[in-house]
Amino acid sequence: MADGELTLKLDDETARRLKAAADAAGRSVDDYAAELISDGLGGDDDVAEDLRIAEEYDRTGVSYSVEESVAHFRQALLARVPKTS
Repeated sequence: MADGELTLKLDDETARRLKAAADAAGRSVDDYAAELISDGLGGDDDVAEDLRIAEEYDRTGVSYSVEESVAHFRQALLARVPKTS
């Protein structure tokens, strides 16, 4: 791999889906695939946050379901939205 160049071998179905998605987005397959990979890897902040969450779970054993998390988010969001008459 020189200068960030990478060759991926995809099965026919995955390659077809990637091309269709890139076409729909109006992007080249290479640019679209690079963006998907970059987004999938996340940034250093994402990794640091994930590690913090894992360490908190290891320390406390407390976890929350998706439903609990969404309900908490919704409640916090509604508390910030001004009420209209």
